[in-house]
Amino acid sequence: MTPIFDRIVWRDPVTGAALEPIVAARTPAGVPVCGALRVRNTSIGYPIVDCVVRLTPELAVRHRDWLAALGLEPPPAGDLQPESSVESFGWQWTWNDNMRSQADLKMRVVERFGISLDDFRGQLALDAGAGGGDQSAYMMDHGADVVSIDLSSAIDVVARKLRMRPNWVGVQGDITALPFASDQFDIVYCEGVIQHTRDSAGAVRELCRVAKPAGRILASHYVQAAPRGALRRIVRGIRLGYYERLRRQLSGMERFKLLFVCGVLAALAYVPLLGRLVRWSGTALHYDLMPDFKTTWTNTHDYYGGHAHQRIILPEELWSYFERAGGVQILRRGVGWIVASKLARGQAPEPAA
Repeated sequence: MTPIFDRIVWRDPVTGAALEPIVAARTPAGVPVCGALRVRNTSIGYPIVDCVVRLTPELAVRHRDWLAALGLEPPPAGDLQPESSVESFGWQWTWNDNMRSQADLKMRVVERFGISLDDFRGQLALDAGAGGGDQSAYMMDHGADVVSIDLSSAIDVVARKLRMRPNWVGVQGDITALPFASDQFDIVYCEGVIQHTRDSAGAVRELCRVAKPAGRILASHYVQAAPRGALRRIVRGIRLGYYERLRRQLSGMERFKLLFVCGVLAALAYVPLLGRLVRWSGTALHYDLMPDFKTTWTNTHDYYGGHAHQRIILPEELWSYFERAGGVQILRRGVGWIVASKLARGQAPEPAA
C-alpha cells in the first residue's frame, strides 16, 4: 500500500505553489526520516528532519543544513505564526507525553461530536494541533490514516510515538496556513487548538478548505456562554478578572518556576474543602475523566503557560466562523464545539432545522 506521505498533495504554505517530495530515507513503516519538499521548478525547499516535515520558513531556516545537503535553500520569510508563540506547549508535552485516559479520548474524539468510532475506519484524518499525539494515536487505533500537524516542538513527541506506524505522517506547521492542497481529508479534527492561533477565523477557513467534499470538520474552541441574570454576570466578571490577573503574573515566569507554581496550585485542588474552591474558581484545572494529579498539573500549566495567543469567545462566535467560511453545512453544534460537513462545489447548504 502506498504510504500516506506519498498520497498527500502538498503545497507551499506561503505562496500556495506545489511541493515535490524528495525522500532520502524512510522508517520500515514508510515514514520519511529525512529529505525535503521542494517548491516545483525552484531550488527552494522545506526539510524533513527526524520523521517530521518542517513546513514554515522559520523552521526551514533553522534546519537549512538539511536542505543544503540536497542542494536546496530555505524560502523567504513568510507571514506565519512563529514557533515561539507556542513554545510552552512543546515543553509541556515533553514532560507529560501520554496523559489522556481512554474515557477522556472517547469523550473528546467521539462522544462530544456525536459520531462513532467506526466513522474513522479507512478514513484519512488530519489532527490539526496534535499536541502530544494521544488523539492521533486513538484515531489510528480505530482504523484511520492520520496526518498530525502542530506548530510546537510537541510534534517531535508525536513522532517518537508513531513514526514506526505505516498510517502516520508528522508535520510541524501553522494551521492558519495549512501546507496541503484543498479537498483532501475525510475528517479534519481540531480540538482545543483554534483559540491558540493568531487568527481563529482564518484557522477555521483553512480547516474547511482541506476537507474533502462531504468530509467532516470536528472542532472546538474555548468558549463561555453569556451568563443570565445580573448576579451571574457579576460573578463571571470577578472570575474572569481574577483569572486574567493570575495568568498575566504567571505566564511571564521562567519555565521551571511556572511548573513549580502550577504544581502547587494543582495540589491545592485535592485538599478537602479548599479543593472545591480552587476548582470552582478555575485556579487549577481538574477533570473527572483525568483525575490523577499529574494530569491536573499539566492542564493547569497549559492554562497559564506563556503562549502568545489565548482567547475565550461566545459560542455564537465559534459558530459564525463556520458560517462565514462558506462551503460547509453545520450538522451539529454545542457550547464550545461544532460538526460541519464540506459541501461539493456549487452545492447550497440545507436550511437549518
